[in-house]
Amino acid sequence: MVHNVGSLLAKKMILESKWNQMFLDNGAETMDMMQIELELKEIKRQLRQQPVMFIQDQEEDLDIAS
Repeated sequence: MVHNVGSLLAKKMILESKWNQMFLDNGAETMDMMQIELELKEIKRQLRQQPVMFIQDQEEDLDIAS
């Protein structure tokens, strides 16, 4: 599922904040925090793909216009 950049960034910021608060509360990394890190990695992967997908869409638009 493709999300827009704004929603991905918002979710990333929420998860980072949650991770930080959990660290402050626990004083160490927990299993729950490791799960958050996995979710963050996936979001970052999706964010890295966004510009590529945007460029591919533009190229398709140019092919249609030709």
